[in-house]
Amino acid sequence: MLEKIFDSPSQYLLNKGLDAASVRNKVIADNIANVDTPGFKRREVIFEENIQKVLEKNKNSVKLRTTDSRHMQIKEKYTQIEPEIRTLKELSYRNDGNNVDIDVETAKMAKNKIFYDALGQSMSNEIRLLRMAITGRG
Repeated sequence: MLEKIFDSPSQYLLNKGLDAASVRNKVIADNIANVDTPGFKRREVIFEENIQKVLEKNKNSVKLRTTDSRHMQIKEKYTQIEPEIRTLKELSYRNDGNNVDIDVETAKMAKNKIFYDALGQSMSNEIRLLRMAITGRG
């Protein structure tokens, strides 16, 4: 019973979002650490676009409704969403081949922190609502 509550699509996507933000933070930190490394190519994490693609695919699909826990279950496509790390090789503004811009990376780090904090707050709210539903008080 509790398994169904904690394995809801919203909980799963919040967890995956937190994971992606953590990976993104590490990638940005790596980019910043290599700002002076000749030939280093910056990397970025692709996650939100992957969610959007899956949601667009599922928008017009017919969902299977079950009335008994023994009925056949179909795994939702959202469980396939993973953060993807991509190396950006095309642009380089410097003669040494490095394409890391410290100002851009710092801005991305700040944006990622806001994203992570918002997801953490959403997760906290979900748990608070579950606690209220279980205990019957606010």
